[in-house]
Amino acid sequence: MTTTPPSSLPHAALVPLPRPPHAPVVPVPVERRAVAPDVARGLALLGIAVANAVVHLSGGVVGLGMRPVDSSGLDRAVDGVVSLLIDRRTMPMFALLYGYGIGVVVRRRAAAWVPWPACRADLLRRAAVLVAFGAAHLVLLFEGDILGAYGVAGLVAVLFVRASDRTLLVTAALLLAVSGFLGGALGGAVVFKDAFDMGPLTVPSVESPLLAMGARALSGFVGAPLGAVIALPLVLVGLWGARREVLERPADHVRLLRRTAVVGLTVSVLGAVPFATAVARLRDPSALDAFGSAMLHELTGAAGGVAFAALVAWAVAARGTTLATLGPVGRALRAVGTRSLTCYLLQSVLFVLPLAPWAGGLGVHLGSAQVVAWAVGVWLVTVAVAVALEAAGRSGPAESLYRRLVYRRAAA
Repeated sequence: MTTTPPSSLPHAALVPLPRPPHAPVVPVPVERRAVAPDVARGLALLGIAVANAVVHLSGGVVGLGMRPVDSSGLDRAVDGVVSLLIDRRTMPMFALLYGYGIGVVVRRRAAAWVPWPACRADLLRRAAVLVAFGAAHLVLLFEGDILGAYGVAGLVAVLFVRASDRTLLVTAALLLAVSGFLGGALGGAVVFKDAFDMGPLTVPSVESPLLAMGARALSGFVGAPLGAVIALPLVLVGLWGARREVLERPADHVRLLRRTAVVGLTVSVLGAVPFATAVARLRDPSALDAFGSAMLHELTGAAGGVAFAALVAWAVAARGTTLATLGPVGRALRAVGTRSLTCYLLQSVLFVLPLAPWAGGLGVHLGSAQVVAWAVGVWLVTVAVAVALEAAGRSGPAESLYRRLVYRRAAA
């Protein structure tokens, strides 16, 4: 008599009886990892570096999108292009890939006959460790941390792991509406401030490391929950995609990937035009216009995040889904993607220590174009580090610590 493998059951969560003893929980070897998700992560980190670059400027008056008001024509053009193509587009892509990873863990635990309570504990432990990484990153380095927000979103996503596809997608759509409203409120806050004659918004230049640390810790109490609400819709969409192995078997889903990439990128670009033109100061929006433009920018950014992931998977399917079929660029991106936690944290080190007012202080003297160029350079350094680690057959140090915390506790 044979038993049905749990991966073929609805939602890969119900384990039939009788069943064999479940396999021990161990990390998946790098060579067995799917290519497309890691390549997408490597590319997403470039977008995150560019999108976050403006956060490292300080000491000046900022306008819509937190972009400096006292800027050159080149700076305004760069701000517009970043808002059009990158800002609020690559971070949703990363949230999608995070949710996809959760779905892969669930499917593999089910295939190993791990009972649901043990799988749930594993997922909660993973998310909790990510929250701890995010808290340390926030307090020590960067107020714009996304790890804590994604970890909180991961804790909530566990509630939906065994939900139906319909529940996943409907909940994601409802949460997306909420995140769009939050994005509109946050994005248009500067214009609202001016409309009520509250004066211009100036990014403070805090030169005391302790005061800067306290400010970052305080911002985390607000930023992590808000970030989790904004990330959760894409995390749930990633769960849905993992059930179908869309990114692991892209050759079987080329039609879906092609349509998603074309339609999603079109929606993303068109939806970003009102906000991007205002950020580039090609027009002067009213407070209501700024709110609507920022909300549309946030909502269509979700489509852009999904579309970018689909585009990468479509390209991988065209070349082949094994490491051997990737070209040099693809292998470099995959090296970054398999060490995405290390590379993300390294980005902060390379940004904060030279640019922060309490450290090197160079961010006070840079403009948007310069700091975006710096971001590209930072990303290239992380690529070089990841490729060197790949050549040496070594994991990223942050990944090693993360797995040690997760799997040792699991073994215990």
